[in-house]
Amino acid sequence: MQHTLSLLIFHLFGLPIMNTPRILISGAGIAGLSLAHCLEQQGIHYVIIEKHATSTHTSSGIALPFNAIQALRKMGLADKVLAVAHQVNDVTYTKKTGKVLAYANLLAAPLNQDKFIAMNRESLHAILLEGIEPRINFNTTIDSFLPTTNGVNVISSNSELNGKYDLVVSAEGIHSPLRKQCFPEEETTIDHNIPNWRFVVDQPNHGLQPTYMLDRTELFMVYPLSPDTLYCYAHIFDQTNQYESGSSSVHLRKIFSQFSEPARSLLKNIDDSSVIKSRLESVKHPYYKKGRIVFMGDASSACSPLLQQGAASAFEDALCLAKQLANLPVADAISAYQNTRSPRVDWTVETSDKPVKLVKAMRNPIGAFIRNKVIQKKGPLNADGWKQLAKMPL
Repeated sequence: MQHTLSLLIFHLFGLPIMNTPRILISGAGIAGLSLAHCLEQQGIHYVIIEKHATSTHTSSGIALPFNAIQALRKMGLADKVLAVAHQVNDVTYTKKTGKVLAYANLLAAPLNQDKFIAMNRESLHAILLEGIEPRINFNTTIDSFLPTTNGVNVISSNSELNGKYDLVVSAEGIHSPLRKQCFPEEETTIDHNIPNWRFVVDQPNHGLQPTYMLDRTELFMVYPLSPDTLYCYAHIFDQTNQYESGSSSVHLRKIFSQFSEPARSLLKNIDDSSVIKSRLESVKHPYYKKGRIVFMGDASSACSPLLQQGAASAFEDALCLAKQLANLPVADAISAYQNTRSPRVDWTVETSDKPVKLVKAMRNPIGAFIRNKVIQKKGPLNADGWKQLAKMPL
């Protein structure tokens, strides 16, 4: 709005128009919408496109740690998010029997920098859409692009949007078409051979805090979305793909048949219609830019959800990129974005994926035993990571 008013004033009074970058955002998910909000804050014009015909989201939960809330405060959205979210206060790791391995208080320093919350993903998506949805060009994709020394010539499925852009931002998720085209010589993602399942269940007065139940390569997590609702996540290492097809609910009950409460009762009555199945994948390494094309969110740094940094990193990416664009020429802003974000993002990806890369060894009881001893000594793996993240500069 600020940008549009400035242009109107320049036209009305015959003043020369300031050189403002032409920016194209590809993808209207969490990352793309976050960047749109941050560019609006800075008064920077943008064009945003989305391949789907309407706003889409998955009906599942999302957990946001303290740094995600800190970022949302800077975006001016924290109050709206907190109004519909559920705060959690601690996290516990247990064996499949329910025996506690480790516990962390999320209200203690340094984790008390801000709240830890969970909410329905569609609620977060709805908040991010506010004020942005009318500007989204739906059912639009980039058909081809030609990099130049000072921009990107884009041909899209919407001819009205074709032309030269000073900056193109890929906010397209882990399977970003732009990233694949920018780096055709390499496979940019890694499949960890870990199928995972997510679902939300009603559980009145459950009284639970986040709980992670571990066996060898099996993990079952419960995360409260409200006093009466739970978000569940489960995975297992599956090198032979025996769980790739068939009934998700049947697989889950089989895999976790020896797990105690709360897993046992939560899996008892689920059906396939309520379960979202996917595979755990990561980017090969973080990607930041290729010429005037910038990557953010999962297109840049998708990794294991251990530290729950998917949305948090997208928020931080958006704030950083918008700030650099507001203060620097585009080329310098892109370099500053990479230099500013890479220490924190590189560390997050490496730390999040380290346990995943070792999961194959957990098939051996000795490997699982050593992992459990590490957890008992250092505390919950995610809480240990959050403590380190809390001490790192943005």
